[in-house]
Amino acid sequence: MHFAIQKDVLVKALREVTSAVATRVVQPILSNILVESPDETTIRFSATDLDLAIQSKCPAVVYAGGSITLPGKKLLEIVSKLPNELVTFQVNQDTFEAAVTCKRSKFTLTGLSAEDFPKIVDTKAAEGLLMPSDILRRAIMQTSFAAASYDTSNILGGVYLLLDNGAFESTATDGSRLAHRQETLRVAAPVAKREDADKEMEARAQTATLDKPLGLKAIVPARACGELVKLLDSREPADVRIALVGGQITFETETAFLSSRLISGEYPRYHELFPTEYKYLATFNREEIGAAIDRVAVMSDERTHLVKLHFEGETMQISSNTPDVGRAQEEISMRFEGQPLDVAVNVRYVLDVLQRLSVDEVQLEMTGPLKPLIFRGVDDQSYKYLLMPVQAK
Repeated sequence: MHFAIQKDVLVKALREVTSAVATRVVQPILSNILVESPDETTIRFSATDLDLAIQSKCPAVVYAGGSITLPGKKLLEIVSKLPNELVTFQVNQDTFEAAVTCKRSKFTLTGLSAEDFPKIVDTKAAEGLLMPSDILRRAIMQTSFAAASYDTSNILGGVYLLLDNGAFESTATDGSRLAHRQETLRVAAPVAKREDADKEMEARAQTATLDKPLGLKAIVPARACGELVKLLDSREPADVRIALVGGQITFETETAFLSSRLISGEYPRYHELFPTEYKYLATFNREEIGAAIDRVAVMSDERTHLVKLHFEGETMQISSNTPDVGRAQEEISMRFEGQPLDVAVNVRYVLDVLQRLSVDEVQLEMTGPLKPLIFRGVDDQSYKYLLMPVQAK
């Protein structure tokens, strides 16, 4: 095997796939990256920890085809320090040694046989659906942060993706908060099969109105969702092909592939948690309240992260108090409907949603001091964020 690839392109691909390299290695090969040449102009990198798998393709000059697995983290460390020039790989298929050269730098890495690398799920013959990457990315980015981090195998440690005949929903909750985005997909490609490896994105060039009901129902680990957002962030908007294969979900573009195990179980009936009406409505500038809360949070208790919000007239007062440390207070302007109200919240949970909203103005709907708070963008009915307040002393 012999190929050459530009350093910056190589680093980008390696950074993407090393996220799936196993940290606690049971099998030594799981700490390696599979390097292979599907054709004369492409190199494909793959990594997996058996729960998550990521592949990335990039252009290269392939002088001789082949495959090998190389230590993932070490390879990325080496390549990151090379000058931004052409990097050449020459692999001895008998000794599984790879010579990596760039100008006057030369490294030799010892790898393992590609035949021992776990097989990545094959979706060629699986039915799937195409979804615009910007819609999928935004939905996951605005919800996955609310999933539980304390138990990744539990249903609350995942993002619930639901597509029912064009109505797409993405939801995540950890029991204290819930993020939900819903959109109607006006156009999408019909169910597509990959019967031929050369036709990876069948029907990608044209989209049509849904001609038959398409369905998707899956709880995807939040970690996999985070890696998917990174992959989509680094690419031009396009279609993502989604398929369910043997207890796994796959996401595929022309140059990237991610597969993840699914979390089994029945997701909570979250629609019933959102109040149907409110008694108090506050509207404020997103950047202004975010900056003010961030400053006041400095003096919040490091264990509870509690801040108090006081709504009255045209002013919201934000305060925090930690005994033996100090206190902070700030006021911002707002539009408010309702009687004076005091609410205590976890400041981290508030900042999380403010950082992910892309609107200028945010509205906060409330029904009482200990009732759920609903954050949403003004004039945006597609996204809502439920936060349970805290009982303040």
